[in-house]
Amino acid sequence: MTDINHWQIGTHDLQIAVSFDDGRLHWATAGAASGLDTAPAPLSRLVVDGQPLRFANAHAHQRQTTDASELLEVRARSVDGALVLDQHIEVFADRPFVRISAILTNTGTTAVRVDGSAILDLAIDQAPLTLFHVEQFSWAHRRDYFSQHNAQIWPGRTPIEICMGSYPSHHCGASSCAWFALRPGIYDQDHLPPRRTPGLVVGIEFNGKSRVRAEALAASATLTSTIDDLAHVLAPGATFAVPACFLGRYDGDWDEAGYATQRFAEAHVHPPMPDDRYPWVQYNSWKYGQEIGEAQQLAVIDRCAELGIELAVVDLGWARTIGDWRPDPVKFPRGLRPLVARAHSYGMRFGVHLALAQCAADAPVAQEHPDWIIHPGVDDYFQAGSLCLGHEPCRVWLTGEIMRLIDEEQIDYIIQDGEDMVKRCPRSDHSHAPGDSNYANSVGGLDTLIGALRRERPTLVIENCEDGGCMLTFQMARTYHTTITVDNIGSYATRQGIYGASYPFSPRYSVRYMEDDPTPYTLRSVLFGGPLILMQRISEWDAAQMALTRAAIARYKQHRTLIRDAKIIHLVPPRHNVDRLGYGWDAIMAVHATARRALLMVYRAQGGPATYTVHPRGLDPELTYGVTVEDQLAGAARSGADIMEAGIPLTLAEFGAAIITLEAI
Repeated sequence: MTDINHWQIGTHDLQIAVSFDDGRLHWATAGAASGLDTAPAPLSRLVVDGQPLRFANAHAHQRQTTDASELLEVRARSVDGALVLDQHIEVFADRPFVRISAILTNTGTTAVRVDGSAILDLAIDQAPLTLFHVEQFSWAHRRDYFSQHNAQIWPGRTPIEICMGSYPSHHCGASSCAWFALRPGIYDQDHLPPRRTPGLVVGIEFNGKSRVRAEALAASATLTSTIDDLAHVLAPGATFAVPACFLGRYDGDWDEAGYATQRFAEAHVHPPMPDDRYPWVQYNSWKYGQEIGEAQQLAVIDRCAELGIELAVVDLGWARTIGDWRPDPVKFPRGLRPLVARAHSYGMRFGVHLALAQCAADAPVAQEHPDWIIHPGVDDYFQAGSLCLGHEPCRVWLTGEIMRLIDEEQIDYIIQDGEDMVKRCPRSDHSHAPGDSNYANSVGGLDTLIGALRRERPTLVIENCEDGGCMLTFQMARTYHTTITVDNIGSYATRQGIYGASYPFSPRYSVRYMEDDPTPYTLRSVLFGGPLILMQRISEWDAAQMALTRAAIARYKQHRTLIRDAKIIHLVPPRHNVDRLGYGWDAIMAVHATARRALLMVYRAQGGPATYTVHPRGLDPELTYGVTVEDQLAGAARSGADIMEAGIPLTLAEFGAAIITLEAI
């Protein structure tokens, strides 16, 4: 602390300066770790009752948290004395990252309305800058899923706006993963090696809809992240949580920005791995549609054991109806326990699909509480309407129902699904304020529900899905163990999802739903990433299909922990989802932290040349590697420098795939 209105917290690699001036808190970052410094910018900028919130005074203290991070807590009281802001700034000994969050408490006697909240404000004394971000899933927006963008923040040009958070899968506009990387200068060009510069990364921990706005004037730039559609009534004694975000420093290309983010998030954001083998090989019943039953699925589980599958999930159709989360007595007359017991007998886990925030009109809860349905008579998911999780009685009931299901049926795993998990609710008879459903259905609804499940049933594993990866935020990644990227589509689109999502998120957050029939190409297309989920009618497979898939699963298990923990190198993007089959070549790579091991996956869809030379990156130029191209080349010795410069020539037929392993000799 330098004086009464200025405080500092940090490590050798990252220092944060916080100040109180002119009724507001500000922050700036610098550090010895290579990265991009930031200039003073507002902290937790809030609008209350239509006016910017100003403070009369502030004081601070510093303490160590349980995971050896340091926390600076600044308390500021509003000019009228009725509101108190507790601002938290946390730094980490092992990473050049800072996490900020805040709580606003109404200590007065009358309610106020929080009209606006900035999650993040940044100021940077440089321009132009390049902002890198990755789109999330949408059925309607474009057919090239998880596209990557280099957006230039140029002085005098129109500001950039990027939407983030939970969106319906059929939203026809662009939305992005809640992450971006920033660096000085212009964007990369495909024909040149990626630029390596100091920069910073930002992750947003909010599942509701938010947006980043970036602009530059002269030689400086500003970036803000704000909550959309906020109208939160704060009663006396109540609190409003400003969503958290984190900022980190890195030096390198966009792959390095992603890797720095992933190592921080695995250490300080994500839930722990369910076990050392994770991510798992899984089965999901959706290829059978809703025509599922006990005898059929018991036979499938037997087949799963033959293949080496580690988790079986029954998808939509197991329950009486959407919103009545009890097993269908016709399809499953003994409940789900016979399936659970069969799976457990093989050492497998068992899970179910739950459309958490959906409810059919014939569900008992819809009859008993029709006011919980947001739009009566409007169906948005398999003839089911929407529940409002921001309405406290509804959320409490649903939490209890899911816990009952877990206990009665001994469920190990839940895949959450539905159409937009953060619903828009205009009703005035719910516990949230009218117009505040974006915040209430996120923080007070979905986050509270999932938090309760994880707290009360700590061994439960939860997968995020809402007709695809439409809520790719770091709040999702804080509370869920994994997530889908693209929904149940073909091999090329699956690779697009893995390629894009593995910039911001650890590879375990790249579920693949494999719907294509098993061939060497389709099976190799799902080798790289997180949980491998066979969405297949495997009880109908012949011996050849079983053998091919069994071998592919064994290969996946051989490589999965390398991929999970590696630095992901994005070599050739799959950009052309032509006819849902793709066009040309694409390639992705995982490099062990020691650079002594690496795995490359190279693909050719339809079209393009028959030969291609792929140029790996991230190897140690001084090491000698044994280069093995499965089915083509075994163990050729080459230096890391030669491999990266001269590349590895390949010949593939259309719809072909190569697995290349590199091992230091």
